[in-house]
Amino acid sequence: MDVDLFIKKMPQVIKELIGREAFDNRRSVNQEAIALLEEALVHRVGSAGSKRKQIEALLEDYADSRGRLPAGASDAFSGSPQGSAA
Repeated sequence: MDVDLFIKKMPQVIKELIGREAFDNRRSVNQEAIALLEEALVHRVGSAGSKRKQIEALLEDYADSRGRLPAGASDAFSGSPQGSAA
Protein backbone atom coordinates (compact mmCIF):
# COMPACT_ATOMS: atom_id res chain seq x y z
CA MET A 1 0.00 0.00 0.00
CA ASP A 2 1.35 3.42 -0.92
CA VAL A 3 1.22 6.19 1.66
CA ASP A 4 1.84 9.92 1.57
CA LEU A 5 4.95 11.49 3.07
CA PHE A 6 5.44 15.23 3.31
CA ILE A 7 8.83 16.78 4.00
CA LYS A 8 8.59 20.16 5.67
CA LYS A 9 11.23 22.89 5.67
CA MET A 10 13.64 21.15 3.30
CA PRO A 11 16.67 23.31 2.51
CA GLN A 12 16.26 24.98 -0.89
CA VAL A 13 19.61 23.65 -2.12
CA ILE A 14 18.53 20.05 -1.45
CA LYS A 15 15.25 20.59 -3.30
CA GLU A 16 17.15 22.04 -6.27
CA LEU A 17 19.59 19.12 -6.33
CA ILE A 18 16.74 16.62 -6.25
CA GLY A 19 15.02 18.61 -9.00
CA ARG A 20 18.13 18.45 -11.21
CA GLU A 21 18.49 14.71 -10.63
CA ALA A 22 14.80 14.25 -11.39
CA PHE A 23 15.17 16.10 -14.67
CA ASP A 24 18.26 14.07 -15.64
CA ASN A 25 16.49 10.82 -14.80
CA ARG A 26 13.16 11.87 -16.37
CA ARG A 27 11.28 11.57 -13.11
CA SER A 28 9.12 13.84 -11.03
CA VAL A 29 10.71 15.41 -7.96
CA ASN A 30 8.61 13.09 -5.82
CA GLN A 31 9.69 9.99 -7.78
CA GLU A 32 13.33 11.06 -7.54
CA ALA A 33 13.08 11.65 -3.79
CA ILE A 34 11.63 8.15 -3.36
CA ALA A 35 14.38 6.63 -5.52
CA LEU A 36 17.07 8.44 -3.49
CA LEU A 37 15.55 7.28 -0.20
CA GLU A 38 15.40 3.69 -1.47
CA GLU A 39 19.06 3.79 -2.56
CA ALA A 40 20.15 5.20 0.80
CA LEU A 41 18.18 2.59 2.75
CA VAL A 42 19.47 -0.30 0.65
CA HIS A 43 23.02 0.93 1.18
CA ARG A 44 22.55 1.41 4.93
CA VAL A 45 20.82 -1.92 5.51
CA GLY A 46 23.30 -3.75 3.28
CA SER A 47 26.26 -2.32 5.17
CA ALA A 48 24.84 -3.15 8.58
CA GLY A 49 23.74 -6.59 7.43
CA SER A 50 27.12 -7.54 6.02
CA LYS A 51 28.93 -6.44 9.20
CA ARG A 52 26.53 -8.52 11.30
CA LYS A 53 27.04 -11.55 9.04
CA GLN A 54 30.83 -11.16 9.22
CA ILE A 55 30.75 -11.07 13.02
CA GLU A 56 28.43 -14.08 13.21
CA ALA A 57 30.65 -16.03 10.78
CA LEU A 58 33.76 -15.14 12.79
CA LEU A 59 32.13 -16.35 16.02
CA GLU A 60 30.93 -19.55 14.36
CA ASP A 61 34.43 -20.25 13.01
CA TYR A 62 35.90 -19.64 16.44
CA ALA A 63 33.32 -21.90 18.09
CA ASP A 64 33.99 -24.65 15.54
CA SER A 65 37.76 -24.47 16.06
CA ARG A 66 37.50 -24.43 19.88
CA GLY A 67 34.43 -26.56 20.32
CA ARG A 68 32.70 -23.79 22.25
CA LEU A 69 32.20 -20.02 22.29
CA PRO A 70 34.22 -17.70 24.55
CA ALA A 71 32.88 -17.12 28.08
CA GLY A 72 29.64 -15.17 27.97
CA ALA A 73 29.26 -15.31 24.19
CA SER A 74 26.86 -18.24 24.23
CA ASP A 75 24.50 -16.33 26.51
CA ALA A 76 24.49 -13.36 24.16
CA PHE A 77 23.83 -15.32 20.97
CA SER A 78 22.01 -18.51 21.88
CA GLY A 79 20.21 -17.60 25.06
CA SER A 80 21.54 -20.75 26.76
CA PRO A 81 23.71 -20.81 29.91
CA GLN A 82 27.49 -20.95 29.48
CA GLY A 83 28.92 -24.43 29.36
CA SER A 84 25.70 -26.35 28.72
CA ALA A 85 26.10 -29.03 26.08
CA ALA A 86 23.36 -30.49 23.94
